[in-house]
Amino acid sequence: MLIPHGWAKLISGSPAGLAQSLAKMGMEPAYALAVYVGTLELVGGAMLVAGLFTRVVAAQVIGFMAVAAFKVHWGAGFFWNKGGYEYPLFWGLMALAILIQGGGRLSLDARIGKEI
Repeated sequence: MLIPHGWAKLISGSPAGLAQSLAKMGMEPAYALAVYVGTLELVGGAMLVAGLFTRVVAAQVIGFMAVAAFKVHWGAGFFWNKGGYEYPLFWGLMALAILIQGGGRLSLDARIGKEI
C-alpha cells in the first residue's frame, strides 16, 4: 500500500498539495518533507517488497506512520473510514514486525549477506 501512495504524491500528482497540508500543521520544511514522504512510500515500499535494507526502511516507515497516526489522524478517532489513525497504526505495526524479523531468507539482504 505504500507504493501507490508514493506514486500518487510524486508521479501522478505533485508534492505541493501535501506540502500545503503539512505547512498548515506546522511541519516545516513542508515541501522537503512531502518529497521525503513520497519517496519513502514509493522507493521504500519497493525496497521492503524486495527485502533490501529492510530494517532501515522499516524503521523510517515506523516513524512516518507514527507522525501520520498521532499528528495527522489522531483527532478523528480510531476508525479509518472516519479519517482516524487505524490505517497508519496498522502499517506502523506491520513495519515494526518487519524491523524485528528482518527481510527473511528470500530477501535481497539475505542474498547479499548484509542484513542491518
